[in-house]
Amino acid sequence: MTEWEYAKQIIDTINQSGGEAYIVGGAVRDYVLGNLPDDIDLATSLFPEEVMALFPKSVPTGIEHGTVTVIIDHHPFEVTTFRSEGTYSDARRPDHVSLGVSLEEDMLRRDFTMNAMAFHDGQVVDLFGGQNDLEQKIIRTVGSPYERFGEDALRIMRAFRFMSQLDFSLEEELRDAASALGQKLEQIAMERVAIEFEKMMCGPAYRKALSEMVELGIHRFLPNVSTELVNRVLHDVRTPVNAVSAWALFLYHAKDENWLLPWKRSNAIKREAAILAALFESELDPMHIYSTSESILSTYFNMHGMEDRSRELKQSLAIRTRKELGFDGRDALELGARGAMIKYLLADLEKQVVLEQIPNDSTILREEAKKWLQREGVY
Repeated sequence: MTEWEYAKQIIDTINQSGGEAYIVGGAVRDYVLGNLPDDIDLATSLFPEEVMALFPKSVPTGIEHGTVTVIIDHHPFEVTTFRSEGTYSDARRPDHVSLGVSLEEDMLRRDFTMNAMAFHDGQVVDLFGGQNDLEQKIIRTVGSPYERFGEDALRIMRAFRFMSQLDFSLEEELRDAASALGQKLEQIAMERVAIEFEKMMCGPAYRKALSEMVELGIHRFLPNVSTELVNRVLHDVRTPVNAVSAWALFLYHAKDENWLLPWKRSNAIKREAAILAALFESELDPMHIYSTSESILSTYFNMHGMEDRSRELKQSLAIRTRKELGFDGRDALELGARGAMIKYLLADLEKQVVLEQIPNDSTILREEAKKWLQREGVY
């Protein structure tokens, strides 16, 4: 069964109990655009306790917001009670949520018209002109953009993200509101802003969205993002293909290894972005191939629009990890190496083998190690 068929099961069960239920949000937008997404959310007139009574395998994952996760054949679906939201005094989250409202009231709280449609029994419920905006390739808020962005400033970043992903344009009043309220992004948790920025950078129209961001002055409220830096990224021929490659472009052009710190990304993302940015500076010589993971090499090729030769290059090396070296720390100890000297000795032998200056032969490596130690005054 497809995700849509599982979702229909949930809707039918709720309907049979006297409730209403719809597929909502991005899944409906993608359906109207001709796609069938796997990530499907549902909204219902029933309260969370009523939903859980109908579906034995369900978890109250966001009960304070009316959300229950229903699990069918190991497939999870978020089912949320129709709700309206109060004021957003912190420009991030509603001060209170009211459950048990109508579908129209539920749709009114959503960000953009294209995300404020519902689907049931083959019919799209479109109360705010979302289908027309999709046809016109326009991103428009539900109601006043000043109100929507004032409620949750992250919606400004979401507008640019959808602009990039769909190659759409921003409606004029939305542009004005984003420019006027851009400083509110500084109130949003940086992790949330960074995720939207990553998604924007990975969209096919990211240059268009980045340019618009600068034109409206939104970049001024993002850490370490100057007009000059954005222009350098815009003129880079490489194309981001994932989050790591997006950050690598900025790191490379910023020429600052600490540029990414205020963005609050994971250590893994920061490390891999730095490695990839450094790779832009060099040729793919054996040492760079050896010291770079296959996944990062693959990203490198994809960013350049080249055939992915990452696996082939890795397999062509004399060794792929230090564990394959025919000489280890115990051998170094036997020859009299101590402390940090062992690390430097192994690194030297490793480099010579990778560069094919000497073969990966234990006898030859041992003799080379003796020469190295003699130069260091051990013998």
